[in-house]
Amino acid sequence: MLFDLIRAACAALAAAVLPGYFWAVLLRPAGGLAERLAYSTALSMAAVPAVALVLIHLANSGLTLWIAIVAPVTVLISGLAAVRVAGAATGTADPILPGPQAISDPRALAVLALAFLAALLSVVPVLASAWLVLGVLALLVLAAVLAGLAAPAAPEVARPTRHRTPGQWPRLRGPVLAAVLVAIAVRAYEPAIRYDWPSVRGADHFSHAAMAEQVLAHGGYPTYLIYPPGLPALSAVLSRLSGLEPLALYAVLAPSLLVLTALGAYALAARLWGPDTGIAAAALSGLVLHGAYGGLIDGRYPDLVSAYFLITMAVAALLTLYQSPSVRSAALAAVIGATPVLYHQVATLYTALIVVLAVVTALPYLWWRGQRREAGLVLLALTGLVLIATCYAWYTYGLGWPLVHHAASSDAVSMVLGTQTPSTPIHVLTELAPPIVWLGLLGVVLLALSLRGRLTSAQWLAVVTLLAWCALMYLGSRTAADGFPQRFERDLGAPLSVAAAFGLAVLGASLWAAWQRTQSRPAAAGALVLALATVLAIGTTTVQMVQSEWRPTRRLPNRAVLAAGAWLWQHNTGGTIVATGINAHLTERAVLAMGGYPGLMYYGRGPSTGARSLPPAGLRPLIESQEVLEYPGSREAEQAINREDIRYIFLYLGNSQDFDLGGFRADPARYRQVFQNAAVVIFATMLHSPGSA
Repeated sequence: MLFDLIRAACAALAAAVLPGYFWAVLLRPAGGLAERLAYSTALSMAAVPAVALVLIHLANSGLTLWIAIVAPVTVLISGLAAVRVAGAATGTADPILPGPQAISDPRALAVLALAFLAALLSVVPVLASAWLVLGVLALLVLAAVLAGLAAPAAPEVARPTRHRTPGQWPRLRGPVLAAVLVAIAVRAYEPAIRYDWPSVRGADHFSHAAMAEQVLAHGGYPTYLIYPPGLPALSAVLSRLSGLEPLALYAVLAPSLLVLTALGAYALAARLWGPDTGIAAAALSGLVLHGAYGGLIDGRYPDLVSAYFLITMAVAALLTLYQSPSVRSAALAAVIGATPVLYHQVATLYTALIVVLAVVTALPYLWWRGQRREAGLVLLALTGLVLIATCYAWYTYGLGWPLVHHAASSDAVSMVLGTQTPSTPIHVLTELAPPIVWLGLLGVVLLALSLRGRLTSAQWLAVVTLLAWCALMYLGSRTAADGFPQRFERDLGAPLSVAAAFGLAVLGASLWAAWQRTQSRPAAAGALVLALATVLAIGTTTVQMVQSEWRPTRRLPNRAVLAAGAWLWQHNTGGTIVATGINAHLTERAVLAMGGYPGLMYYGRGPSTGARSLPPAGLRPLIESQEVLEYPGSREAEQAINREDIRYIFLYLGNSQDFDLGGFRADPARYRQVFQNAAVVIFATMLHSPGSA
């Protein structure tokens, strides 16, 4: 595994991290190496897949090695040339907002101590109850209100300042951040190394591997799933550069996505309050937040990359535009802001919401403040974002004919509206992890009360953007009208972990200030109680969660299935296959990925007619796969085999209710058994009948 990991990491650095470095230098003032690398990665993930897709269509081929080399090199060299001609970006790299201030009101500190003591009790199974959870949230809101009202509104406009910390701490920030990222990597890789290798837990990653395989072989996947081509194209580039097949690539590289999302949280929080709060955001996002980790272990890579990293970086770029308005910062916001559309359809909805948010807040506010130039630059950025996003949507959802000669239906996206039931309001604690909700709520209320002060335009817009982002994601989780309430709930973790970092930083500053008042024993005692309650509450829930995450999983194919998949790969001569699912966690997509086929989807008669299950090719392939599996001797099955060029039928014996095994064996003129082990039987159709295995 180590050798494969080194190969994959080198390919990722070459194609997904470093190509955008000089573009980041051109478009964004320096804000430290970690922040620069975050922007470089976002720009690389925006440009490299787009260039690769253009080269694929110019060459009319799959993604070859020369395309995998030319795409990142083109992005890197063009950025270097742009910097040589136009120079590095100028402007401030200081945080937009003042650093978190200590809470001085003793009543607020006492209520906070009580809240975290109650929070500690709420995680004890015998004491946990919905009323206790609501009590914790109410106490946190009360403490934040007391603290906010006790702090007088600033009499003058608060100017963004560079945070200067005495002593050796500034030199330790880099090592501390590195240690946090290493700890996050350990959290992600530990179960993969101990239990999963050579596979990786989750089911959806098989879908992404199948799409990447089709990009490698054919340059696209017009009949498979509804995901945009960003991640499959980038994965195909990494696969060519590393020499690893997509399934092997994901097995070693996918856990690193948790480090990427933490780096995005760091970049946004550092942009708002400085690197100290950025480190807190990275730690909370990567070590405490469950939403991002849940996306990782389920294999939801496009959602993880787009909702937790690209959207976060898009918001950071938008705030950079508010703080340092220029054509360069407008270009940065437009390019990164449009990129989620290339990676995930739900992230497209998030992007649209953020654009609407900017239109209804930034433009009227700047115009009202008389900042016409700033309003014009924001309008320029949003216009560019919409144009680039429209091009991505045009390509992805089949709006580009005859310029694009394949089309994916967008019906499967629009038909999901209203089909998913929202979870209960209290479920957000389970989905995200209680400490994220506790600290996030504290941070949100404190930020809302900070609007009482006299802020600069950039500060006011930064606070409103973060608060509205949290509110939109939570409201989206409470309605079925958007079609994805459960994804909204899970992806609420992206903005809420940043707000939680602010809440944690305020707590830390308050504890330190109270402890320094040694002449006041009650203050010191209260600070000690608050510190212990906070550490125990957060630590207990985090340890419980990590222990549950580090257990073995059933979301892995067994050896018999792996052997059958390897046989399919070795005997793949084109065409398609029909495959049954393996268990409740592994669908037929695992078989398609292991065999290297686009395949025909099969869901069984119940869910196949549900809108959420439809692939871009529509309902017909689902009906045809059902006909072949359930009525193999019928004329309709014969017609489907000829029309879809079906070469093999993969039958998992544990799901015998999904197919008619006797029907296949009773028709040797049409089906020939070519493989069998304890779990799987494979038949070759009359179109393709090699020797038996």
